[in-house]
Amino acid sequence: MSDIQIVSFVAASLLIIIVPGVDFALVTRQTVRYGRRAGFVVLAGLFAAALVHASLATAGLSALLVSSPALYTVLRVAGALYLLYLGGTILWATRPRRATAPAAQPVTVGAGGPGPDVDTGPVAAPETVAADEPHVARRSFVMGVTSQLLNVKVVVFYVSFVPQFVKPGDGAAARTAVLAATFIGLAVLWWACYILLIDRLQPWLTRPSVLLVIERLTGLILIVLAVRIALSH
Repeated sequence: MSDIQIVSFVAASLLIIIVPGVDFALVTRQTVRYGRRAGFVVLAGLFAAALVHASLATAGLSALLVSSPALYTVLRVAGALYLLYLGGTILWATRPRRATAPAAQPVTVGAGGPGPDVDTGPVAAPETVAADEPHVARRSFVMGVTSQLLNVKVVVFYVSFVPQFVKPGDGAAARTAVLAATFIGLAVLWWACYILLIDRLQPWLTRPSVLLVIERLTGLILIVLAVRIALSH
């Protein structure tokens, strides 16, 4: 690759990485609600899934997946259903409820559990939970891995974007692996910086009214993305 091609790949990769999407919604939500440790656990899940996608692309299996309408549709629908589940769970947890017992600690379900009950009126923002709780870390990692593995856009990225910078012939697989590693490295660096920034803003972002808005926006964004993925071809 020439210097111009390398610069072009890095610039295009950064643009793809910083555009808000599923990763942005999940990393933001988990970091704000549970702290930077949970955010880094989500990032670890995204990283693990990205390695799987990169390995499949290097072996040429991603191209086979995209070329099979049935397999591609199964992956697309599964990804949409998972995002719909996460978004619906988060929105359901913010619904107004009348307390019948003393407020209970929130229980994490999927992307996050219901917040404490309220007497009447506006929904109370979910309380933050210590980021080192095992169930928070486990669910954060699962969210990162599953959402990334079932993301058809990631598959299409490796099939349509990366090959533009790889010449066919001997060594194509190795060059694909290098580009995939470069992209993953840039993504990890970006998300690590973003998580640290969000963590610095956490005292303000965890105010009940702000946290509630973030919860509802995250749920809505995930549902909208799920619908878009389900209707895409």
